[in-house]
Amino acid sequence: MAVLHHKHHHSIFVLLSLLLLLADARLNLDCTDARAFSAIQKDLGIGGKRSSSPTPPPCSTPGVFCERRLSPNSTYVLRITRLVIKSRRLTGFLSPAIGRLSELKELSLTNNQLVDQVPAQIVKCKKLEILDLANNQLSGEIPSELSSLVRLRVLDLSNNELSGNLSFLRHFPNLERLSLANNLFTGKVPKSIRSFRNLQFFDFSGNFLEGPVPVISRGESSRPQYPKRYILKENTTGTKSNNDSRANKNPALAPAPAPSSSAPHKHKKSRRKLAGWLLGFLAGSVAGSLSGFVFSLFFKIVLAALRGGGRDVGPAIFSPLIKKAEDFSFPGKR
Repeated sequence: MAVLHHKHHHSIFVLLSLLLLLADARLNLDCTDARAFSAIQKDLGIGGKRSSSPTPPPCSTPGVFCERRLSPNSTYVLRITRLVIKSRRLTGFLSPAIGRLSELKELSLTNNQLVDQVPAQIVKCKKLEILDLANNQLSGEIPSELSSLVRLRVLDLSNNELSGNLSFLRHFPNLERLSLANNLFTGKVPKSIRSFRNLQFFDFSGNFLEGPVPVISRGESSRPQYPKRYILKENTTGTKSNNDSRANKNPALAPAPAPSSSAPHKHKKSRRKLAGWLLGFLAGSVAGSLSGFVFSLFFKIVLAALRGGGRDVGPAIFSPLIKKAEDFSFPGKR
């Protein structure tokens, strides 16, 4: 009886799921999203070749994911929430129309050949959580207001030709993964990186950055040590060459390792301290010995002066022939 009851509930659940799918299938894509996707599709070069087969609707296009949302007029419509188009050899550019997809949560266009800049309109996608544009040919500077996307959890712009400074790294409270590896970024890593409480993995290698770079402190505890979790360490290697930065085209997003030369520096410092201590000890010993000798000599001189102070001062006669008092006499007159 219990088995039949369970099967009955399962059948109802499946039926409701099918009804919801049918209801979503009947929903239309929001007109704003439809126009925006048309421009994005054209600029990315999706479906550029002419074909006799009809073009599928946006929500049926591979890599396009839609969800139903309540429209301002209290009716349900479909909205584009994810664009995941990877390894499709796209040679176009990212259209400014991307900013009109206000419900977009993920934009992943990795392993393509996209060119031109990241459009400034990307900052209008306030619900964006994943921005992955790695392994393309993007260039130019990143919009400075990118930090307004406070919901971002993943930001991967690695292996492009992006340039400029890192001023866009201002405030990402939810960011977990960050990779800007193998680009043309210059300047310093902003200290605001230490305010990214959820950041676990980052990679700044293969750029032209200078000054302090963040490293993860490796203490005994594995717990995050905020706010001392990331230490800004001086870059001892200096400016990296572009050839070296392009040597590794598939860097892993991993914790930045602590500099390996720290141990030799510690040994050198300890040796210098020991040598300084020994030199100081020897110098002190020599100075003390000389002071003692001079003081002893001075004391003997003073003591001798005091002992001889009560004697009459007169001529002193000394001869090896004078051995007793009788010898010390003068012959009398006859």
